[in-house]
Amino acid sequence: MKNKKPKTKKAAPQSTASGQTNEGPQEIATTKKKHKARYLLLYVAAIGFVFYAVITIINQNVRIAEEKAKLSELQQQINVIEIQSDYLEKVRNYKGKDLAEYMERIAKEDLGYVGQGERIFINVAGN
Repeated sequence: MKNKKPKTKKAAPQSTASGQTNEGPQEIATTKKKHKARYLLLYVAAIGFVFYAVITIINQNVRIAEEKAKLSELQQQINVIEIQSDYLEKVRNYKGKDLAEYMERIAKEDLGYVGQGERIFINVAGN
């Protein structure tokens, strides 16, 4: 394909007092207007792109902060479960006297049982 230059209307050459024709200024004025329009379009496109990029970056930072908060929460849950798992593993390995003491403690603390000859006193004053 051939590159075609846009056609510009040329005004009829005018004669000046010295006999020279004056065609240049009208052609230059129309091409300058076209260049200004192109630069304006590029300028608007660049501003639009920058605006889009800034909005996208802000949006990504917000999402990153949300995901970091979720990660922190999950990490805390993992730590709690690891502690519980270690405790259960320790209890599972109890044998003999340790197992009996553990069972007695659970019965007293969690289930409210008392041993033979023991009494429970409740402090109603709250101190």
